[in-house]
Amino acid sequence: MKTKVLLLLSAIAFAFASCNNKAPEAIELENTCAYPLEMEKYTFSDSSKYANVTISIELPVAKDSISQVIRDTLMDIVSYRLRTCQNFEETKPLISKYKGDEQDSKSTFDYYSKAVTRLVNASSKEDNDFREKSYEEDTTSVKDDNYEFSVTPFDYSMTVNKLREDSTYVVFNDNEYAFTGGAHGGVFGFGCVTFRFSDGSKVNGFLKDNVTKAMQPLIKKGLKEFFNEESETPIKSDAQLMEQLMLPDNSGMIPLPVWMPYPHESGKGLTFVYQQYEIACYAAGMPSFVLTWDELKPFLKEEIIEELK
Repeated sequence: MKTKVLLLLSAIAFAFASCNNKAPEAIELENTCAYPLEMEKYTFSDSSKYANVTISIELPVAKDSISQVIRDTLMDIVSYRLRTCQNFEETKPLISKYKGDEQDSKSTFDYYSKAVTRLVNASSKEDNDFREKSYEEDTTSVKDDNYEFSVTPFDYSMTVNKLREDSTYVVFNDNEYAFTGGAHGGVFGFGCVTFRFSDGSKVNGFLKDNVTKAMQPLIKKGLKEFFNEESETPIKSDAQLMEQLMLPDNSGMIPLPVWMPYPHESGKGLTFVYQQYEIACYAAGMPSFVLTWDELKPFLKEEIIEELK
């Protein structure tokens, strides 16, 4: 079994100097500002007969109170995701919480990476042992004397990275993938989380409550654009769009994504992303679209409108 662990620090050259008009070496900690963030990166990879595990995590370096809040919140999210990496209902962590100093990211993620690897290996071996035993005991099919049972390793990967930032918001994305012996693997995870640079707090929602019905025209417009990118036959009507969807009920109402929307890379609006199977079949992928701030203004929370001024 080969294991590689690498901790990289990537400093942004003009960080903090751009906020204070001073050379970096002249800035004292209490005078620094959070934007832009200085980042550190942890990577891990492990491959064996039964499982492949890769983990890549970017976290902000705690240089001041704001970056400390962002880092601590992200650490809570990431550690929880790793502790529940194979519990898809996410009701009970399968890995014990790290009891050391979580400010030491290398020690923290070394612990979780090794624990995840043991868990995925054990699950994969159990699954393959069951499959092999079932094959050997199957008396209903003719055996090929030259057939050798082959192991299908489980896969688990987590990538947490900074997606975009400006002086108002910074967005991190948790993207996870798992293959656990089925017909295909799947993408899952926490999705994107947005933080404010004013105080480091996590944005818990951009939209007002109960706006799904009023937003139907915008949601349908966005989904038509998504499906039309791949379709040889353009979708023009709502009826044609509905033929592409697998909605959770018979109301005809397209729900907003479970994942919270996040500021698009261009800064011009919000990105909406549906997970696999959330509103469409697996072959449809992950339907997504972007709505501009102007389009969304009637549905935005007042504090978000103020932050965007």
